[in-house]
Amino acid sequence: MGSGLQLYVTDSNVWVDLHLGRLVEKAFLMPIRFAAPDVIIEELVRPSGADLVACGLRVEELSGEQVLNVADLAARYLRPSRQDLFALVLAETLGATLLTGDGALREAAREMGVEVHGTIWLLDQMMAHGIIDGQKRAQALRLMIDSGSRLPKDEVESRLDEDRNW
Repeated sequence: MGSGLQLYVTDSNVWVDLHLGRLVEKAFLMPIRFAAPDVIIEELVRPSGADLVACGLRVEELSGEQVLNVADLAARYLRPSRQDLFALVLAETLGATLLTGDGALREAAREMGVEVHGTIWLLDQMMAHGIIDGQKRAQALRLMIDSGSRLPKDEVESRLDEDRNW
């Protein structure tokens, strides 16, 4: 651990969005660390979990106690997938921020006091760190939306309006 960089636990939809927006590699230029439960990494096809691990995504396996916690949460929160609940439990356990675009998972995270952000926030952070510019963010958002990503329409429109100046 000891790198001093903030840790963010991800679910699969963040990586799918970044893949659609052609920004996976750029995400790893951020001055942060990414981790995901092994069950999330195993389910990823595009991008592949192995490719993300090769880029620097840290694989985490939950303990038996954490898996029991996932089962308890699955009874309480019916809409997030079990795999997504693995990400929530991991974020809570590690004191990390959760990155997800799943509305039900975001709601559960907030109820549990886990800080949560989504894909658009990550794009904003890439801009703030000079990794992408407004033109690249707008292009990525359009690719994501055109490919069926379910990003919040008002936030997408707001960013596209901001990025028209690029």
